[in-house]
Amino acid sequence: MTFESSNSACVTLPEASGRTLPEPLRTWNETATDYPRDNTVAELFEEVAVTHPNSTAVICDGRQLTYAELNVRANRLAHRLRRMGVGAETMVGCCIERSLELLVALAAILKAGGAYVPLDPLYPKDRLDFLLEDTGAPVMLTQRALVSTVLAGRETPFVCVDELDHTLQSTDDTNPPAVGGPATLAYVMYTSGSTGQPKGVMVENRAIVRLVRNTNYCHFGDDGVFLQFAPISFDASTLEIWGPLLNGGRLVVTPPRASSLGELGKVIREQGVTTLWLTAGLFNLMVEQRLEDLRHVRQLLAGGDVLSPWHVRMVLESLPHCRLINGYGPTENTTFTCCHTMLPGERVPNPVPIGRPISNTQVYILDERLQPVPPGKTGELYASGDGVARGYLNNPDATAEKFVSNPFALEADARMYRTGDLARWREDGVIEFLGRVDNQVKILGHRIEPGEIETVLRMHKDVKEICIVPHTEETGSKHLVAYYVPSDPSSSPPDLREFLRRKLPQYMVPGLFVPMTSMPLSPNGKVDRAALPAPVFAPENESAAALPTTQLQQTIIDLWKRILHIDWAGIDDNFFDLGGDSLLLVAVHSNLQKVLQTEIAVTDLFEFATVRTLAKHLCEKTSVSPSLGGIQQQAQKQRQVFARERERRAGDLL
Repeated sequence: MTFESSNSACVTLPEASGRTLPEPLRTWNETATDYPRDNTVAELFEEVAVTHPNSTAVICDGRQLTYAELNVRANRLAHRLRRMGVGAETMVGCCIERSLELLVALAAILKAGGAYVPLDPLYPKDRLDFLLEDTGAPVMLTQRALVSTVLAGRETPFVCVDELDHTLQSTDDTNPPAVGGPATLAYVMYTSGSTGQPKGVMVENRAIVRLVRNTNYCHFGDDGVFLQFAPISFDASTLEIWGPLLNGGRLVVTPPRASSLGELGKVIREQGVTTLWLTAGLFNLMVEQRLEDLRHVRQLLAGGDVLSPWHVRMVLESLPHCRLINGYGPTENTTFTCCHTMLPGERVPNPVPIGRPISNTQVYILDERLQPVPPGKTGELYASGDGVARGYLNNPDATAEKFVSNPFALEADARMYRTGDLARWREDGVIEFLGRVDNQVKILGHRIEPGEIETVLRMHKDVKEICIVPHTEETGSKHLVAYYVPSDPSSSPPDLREFLRRKLPQYMVPGLFVPMTSMPLSPNGKVDRAALPAPVFAPENESAAALPTTQLQQTIIDLWKRILHIDWAGIDDNFFDLGGDSLLLVAVHSNLQKVLQTEIAVTDLFEFATVRTLAKHLCEKTSVSPSLGGIQQQAQKQRQVFARERERRAGDLL
């Protein structure tokens, strides 16, 4: 069967008619539960603050706030925002690192009736400027250290949340009068857009409440301890933050600095985290290297990409008290659409399913005529229910294309979101994910439209043609590869890479740039992606690459080559220019500590991104350099471990 790309002309669905779904599809979509769908996030949080005033709400880096303290601080800021003009659906920019102040800010914005716009402090200035222009945010909440960069050249009124004085008595301690309702906008979160600009997904209060109250995929209660680790601009943070705070649980916020696997594991252990969300790539690393740190986690949610059956099996075999949940869902349906819960002792299928619709959610798998397909047949997945976002901000065409009327609902205004994902029902009502209709790809859990990167690169004066494709390693890790036809032969990959870094987040910058004399074309005149040459991640000027001169440099290079799957690296090559990313850097860090038998700050690997500078830093850091014998012995042990792991994985594939 064939499907139109989601970038093609808009598909018009028939008017909502309450058309009956055939059995058993109707039964599988009976997911309604009694949850507080008529309340806002602010109202529910205020109720929790009354019933759990002295319970710890948030803890971060040795500081903590009870529910009563968090509520008062949020009230004071909410009243201030009201005086600054924030009301129902006012979009407020929120550029704050993970901290107690971040939670105060989010609660305050919602209490004031506004909608928060999460802005990652690591975004390049061009992207931040676009997001602020697109939302028209009249107020910004930020930190003093970020003002000079985030607000450079702008006259937007701002409040530094780390300079608020909470020691004085205030007349603003009480909850502000409620503004808006469950259909009021709660946040605008941006995803990659195929036309070259990110799209602002508008999520309402009810959608958040539906995610975390009286739902079937996860236990939420006042006994839960959740970890907030995802960036605020990533929709997993919706689950991490409001899951505990709307149920009386405890939220443990990891500090904003880069965390190693060991530091992450230490927080999980010492804070008694019971519910944890990890992207698929980080999940794999934790299972491989820090499995014991997950020993007391009761609910482990993973997703953002296809899960590895081998790693799933390791968790179920090693953590007898842990429920492992494969979570699936686009930002446009508020974090989760389907979940698949797996328990110790159960067989792990390959592929790992995405499960069943979560509570108050309906899923339809439709053919190209928008008719339900029977179990076992492939179709495109459409999501409906209380989690569906309002649409895309300032983008009516994209909204009309992706958010369409629901012909299976009785309500005339019911809509469903066209995900662009291919899937099928199993005979038991469980859903399997089968890929994409279009070229969209997931990198580090982030949804990326290659078209957005291509549009930005076409702005470069030296690029005539461009094609961005994902490349998947044998390990399952993915990299973006940029194939381009230069208009000027002297243009270099470093120039193009730096051009993109000034305009796009780091995770959207390709790890490899491949110059082409021309693009291979299919009979219909489009780029034949299958005919593009296989990417080779290697130094861009191998002949000029400096060779290692010390055992430590050689050890680092060997580690890079193994983890990056490259055949060559020079001591002056940048880790990120060889296809590395933040997750792979964490893997290097964990292995390097084991090989050298010494503690290394993970931030050092970000700061010293070449072999020469890193080796020099490590030698200066300690008065005693690692002995050659110790390095070789540890390296041999590591090779044996990786060999056994490869053999086991190969056996699992049989």
